[in-house]
Amino acid sequence: MPAKPVVLPSRTFATQGEATAFFKAMLARYGDGEFLNSDDEDILYELLQRHPEADEKIGAGVQAFYRQRSPDHPTSCFHVLRVDGKKTDFGYPACITGRAPGLRHGFYEACRRSVVPELMHQKQQLFDFSPSGVRCVKTGELTTIHTSEYRHTEPRFRDIVSGFIQAKNLAITPAMVTVSQDMQYQTVFTDPAMAREFIEFHASVAKLEIFKKYVR
Repeated sequence: MPAKPVVLPSRTFATQGEATAFFKAMLARYGDGEFLNSDDEDILYELLQRHPEADEKIGAGVQAFYRQRSPDHPTSCFHVLRVDGKKTDFGYPACITGRAPGLRHGFYEACRRSVVPELMHQKQQLFDFSPSGVRCVKTGELTTIHTSEYRHTEPRFRDIVSGFIQAKNLAITPAMVTVSQDMQYQTVFTDPAMAREFIEFHASVAKLEIFKKYVR
């Protein structure tokens, strides 16, 4: 049986085992009661959208993630602190194996795919204007275009997507997104106008900075 990739908007794991090892290691980096850093949060949010009960787990929206023991389980797991103050737990294995990505996940990925070319262009411009390198906003170290990442700071990308949905009063439907035809497992908007609207909305609110790769 061929290996099943786990495809997230920002990263693809070749197998479920590779994804499991990644998120197991992430959980182990934190102690009970400790909140995740922003970069771990971003990819964990993408994973959470694959949960069989994603809509119930996300609820009104995710404010933060943290590690904690659950009353019904003997071990620690990831927990969600929602924007309305309510909390719930979830297991990353269920996200990895539970189901194919849902509609919410597809819309989120289509939003991310739509802005990738512009963000790559912006990053290239930053280094074109500073041929000696651009300093990491966190460490102050000089980076090159190959040793850096161009990341969202505030608002988070997930909050930008939520803001776009609210601003446009969108009811997300399956017809809005489709798997692309290049066999890359990428989900994109079916209507180029929707992509342009998101690109414009994103440009009006997004803030990004240069970080050294692997700096958390």
